[in-house]
Amino acid sequence: MKSLSEATPRGSRLVTLRHLEELTQADLASRLAVSQSFVSQVEKESKPLPLEVARQACIEFDVPEAFFTVPPDMSDLGVATFRKSSKASVRDEHHVKALFGEAARLFRLASESSNYRQVDLAALALVDEEEAAAAIRALLGLHPHDPIPNVTRALERLGAGVIHALAPLDRSLLDHDGISRPHLANDRPLVATVSDQPPAVTRLTLMHELGHLIYDRTLTTPIRSTRSPEERRAYRFAGAMLVPAAVVRKRITESLTLHGYLRVKADYGVSVSALIKRASDLRVISPDRARSLYIQHSSQGWRTSEPVEVAQESPRLLSQAVRRGLGGNTAVVATRSGVKESFIAHWTDLSSLPAAEAQVIPIGRRAVAP
Repeated sequence: MKSLSEATPRGSRLVTLRHLEELTQADLASRLAVSQSFVSQVEKESKPLPLEVARQACIEFDVPEAFFTVPPDMSDLGVATFRKSSKASVRDEHHVKALFGEAARLFRLASESSNYRQVDLAALALVDEEEAAAAIRALLGLHPHDPIPNVTRALERLGAGVIHALAPLDRSLLDHDGISRPHLANDRPLVATVSDQPPAVTRLTLMHELGHLIYDRTLTTPIRSTRSPEERRAYRFAGAMLVPAAVVRKRITESLTLHGYLRVKADYGVSVSALIKRASDLRVISPDRARSLYIQHSSQGWRTSEPVEVAQESPRLLSQAVRRGLGGNTAVVATRSGVKESFIAHWTDLSSLPAAEAQVIPIGRRAVAP
């Protein structure tokens, strides 16, 4: 990426900066010692962003000069899809979308620079979600009844980048679970969970967002309801990927107790609440039974903490692509990508030290992933 001395700064990047820092126009104007009307005009690109203001912003917010010179990117295309609660605020939504935009651009740049393969999502979009899930599971080498050992690794094997806990600071972002940005031209997609969450929830969230990437590539308006056709389809797809219908019919019955669901959770890494919904959707259990189980689930306090721990997963592909394509330390990558160094440190396992100073662990001492 070019520095401010090599390229004209883009005024529209002030919008991204504001959303990343969760500031109003008045807040940003105060920090940069300019007027709010000036910020508004620059953001709309009716006025140019002066070099001295851009440089002051770089110092004030610790972003690289290339932050303001990055060109429009294919990763910007498409409508963001969320797994979020109804309590999520517009301000938080802007923050999450801005974070995701930076992360998606980083993954695309790293993927291209490292010559990582593109993804043909169209080939995966079978009309029936159950059939699509079965085909993708077969592509991953899974037996029809096998659990997915590591959902994060499965997505990476398909070619999608993955980030866990996109937001460096949780705060109220717990109202957002996951995000992706499907588009017909998006051949290097990224999916992310937004904040820390139980591993079983993460697995469902990632598969849910994969469903959006596959089926909602022509989406033109944001999805505003969890009851929308797109959301329902993404849930069905995620359920079919994680717990195939044949498994549900074999393991779950109308009379299975709430605690009996824990055995299925332990084997398939899916929360009890999601298993109840999956069984209900497949009509393996009746609506009355599902309602009774949900009531029991809530009264046991399981809505906030379910028994049976599911193994934590960790992404690898983004770090590998960044290291191979952009460099081995965060400062270099920030300069080359225009992404804030602290974000790179949070999203990858890169060191802030120069490569020669970073500790090198012999291959034989590395832990083997399950």
